[in-house]
Amino acid sequence: MTIYEAKISIVIPLYNKREYISRAVSSVLNQNVGNFELIIIDDGSQDDGKSIVQAINDKRIRIVCQSNQGVSSARNRGIAESNSDLIAFLDADDEWLPGFLKSILSLREKYPTVGAYGTSYQIKVRQGKTYHPKFDGIPQGWEGLVPSYFRASLGSHLLSSSSVAIPKRIFQEIGVFHVNKKLGEDLDMWLRIALKYQIAFSNIEQAVYHQDAENRTDGLPVIVEQLPYLKSAEKAL
Repeated sequence: MTIYEAKISIVIPLYNKREYISRAVSSVLNQNVGNFELIIIDDGSQDDGKSIVQAINDKRIRIVCQSNQGVSSARNRGIAESNSDLIAFLDADDEWLPGFLKSILSLREKYPTVGAYGTSYQIKVRQGKTYHPKFDGIPQGWEGLVPSYFRASLGSHLLSSSSVAIPKRIFQEIGVFHVNKKLGEDLDMWLRIALKYQIAFSNIEQAVYHQDAENRTDGLPVIVEQLPYLKSAEKAL
């Protein structure tokens, strides 16, 4: 297998996450599906996270370096570097359960024309507990086309940056991630997709979102007017 035969490209933005990157990469290499390429975008890290990845001996891994430009720029670079027509994203401090890629590829086979594929996820919170998101109108274990992305996301966000895969053609049609935004750029992308396309989803937890990790953007102060997905929603309305 060469990277050009990969069924799916995986993009991990990396910036000063040396404590977690090995866990994220290992969760990809431990997938039940092995036909993929893994693209690590080192976004000007100042720690030795890149060296940790370089020490992993797997030909499916490729490291691309750029100056620090932010997570959206790193994801966009990964999209440009990808050799597959389906791209999955994973944050450097999160991880997948072994069945994630299998679930995504199964959804794609059943629903080839949708705008995004996602699975449920669990959240490890800072207090050492695990939170299991619930989605309005979607029962546990359900799989299929989401009747309403917006209704489903009333309680918890249906899609997350570590539990989603998007066909490359979608980026060519609606554009890539907004840069120069520290919060909400991923939610803005899911909104832009959901306004034009159906979403295929499996409500079985296949990813772990580590809110307990240090240096997450969750702790940044929020200026509501600067959240890009609110501007997209306003335009849609």
